[in-house]
Amino acid sequence: MIASLLLYPALHVTIIGALGGLVGAFAYLDRRIFFAESVTHGTFPGAVLGVVIAATLGFGHSGMSAVLYVGAFLGTIPLVALMRWLATIPGISSQSAAGIVLTAGFASGYFLATWFKPLPLAVNSFLTGSVMTVSPADVAWAGGVLVVALLVVTLGGRHLIAHCFDPANPVAASRAGRHELVILGLILASVTVAIPAVGTILSIALIAAPAAALAPLVRSSRAFLVGCPLLGAFLGIVGLTIAVPARLSAGGTIALLCAACVLASRVPQRVAGARRTRRCRMPSARCGLGCMTTMVAQWPGAGEHWGRKRCIGAGK
Repeated sequence: MIASLLLYPALHVTIIGALGGLVGAFAYLDRRIFFAESVTHGTFPGAVLGVVIAATLGFGHSGMSAVLYVGAFLGTIPLVALMRWLATIPGISSQSAAGIVLTAGFASGYFLATWFKPLPLAVNSFLTGSVMTVSPADVAWAGGVLVVALLVVTLGGRHLIAHCFDPANPVAASRAGRHELVILGLILASVTVAIPAVGTILSIALIAAPAAALAPLVRSSRAFLVGCPLLGAFLGIVGLTIAVPARLSAGGTIALLCAACVLASRVPQRVAGARRTRRCRMPSARCGLGCMTTMVAQWPGAGEHWGRKRCIGAGK
C-alpha cells in the first residue's frame, strides 16, 4: 500500500531531478542560473491563472494540471521579453533586469492568488510544491519534457556546448540566437513541470545544485553532462526518502540536500588549496618571484577554470 502511494512521487522527483540536472548544466555553462531563478518566480502568476481558468471551465485534476503547465509556461514568456528589454536600457545590467523580473513575477503571482481566493489549490503548493499529491498526468508531463531534452542534447548538444564555451566563434555565432532560444526553452519547460513536486521557488535547487557541485570535480564536458542529471535524480529520490518517514516537506528537504551537496563538493578543493598554501614559498625580497599558479588542465565553463592547479613555487 505504502509502495503504491510513493510510486508516482518517486517517479516524479527522479524525473525532474534528472531533467533539472541536465538543463542546469547548460544554464550553468551559459551563465543563466540567475535567469533561471527569476523564471521560477515568473511561473507563479501563469500557474495561478491556469488554475483559475481550469476551475472556471470545470476541469478535473488532470485537466487542471495540464492548464496549469500551459499557463505557467506561457506566463513566463512576457516576463522573459521584459527582462531582455530591460537589459538593453543603458545603466541596467542583465542581473538587474533579472532581479526586477523576479520580484515582479512573484508579486504578480501573490496578487493574483489573493485576488482569486479561494483557489482550488493552496498557494503553498505553488510555492513549495506537494510531491505526495502528484498524479500520473504530472509524471507523464515531466517524462515527456525529459525525453525532449534528451533528444535535443543528443542531436545538438555539441553545438550548445560550443555556444556556451565560445559564443564569439564564427560557427557558434551564426546560430547564437537559435541556441539561446533552445537553452531558454529547456529552462522554462523544466521549471514548469517541476511545480507539482517542488513548487516555483525550490525548483531552482535542482537546476543549479548538480552543476555547481560537479563543476570543480569533473574533467570534461561529457562527464559534466552525464553526471548532472544523475546527481539531480539522486538528490531528488534521497530527499523524498528522508522527507516521507520524517514527515517533512519533500521540496524543502530536497532543496536543503542540494545545498549540502554543493557545500560538500567544495571541501576537497578547500583542503587541497590549504595544502598548496602551506607548501608555497613566500616571495623573495632578492628576486621578487613568488609562488606562481598555472593551469595544468582546463576546459572553459561559465567563467571557471576546470582542472587541477599546480604550484610552481612548491617544487623549488
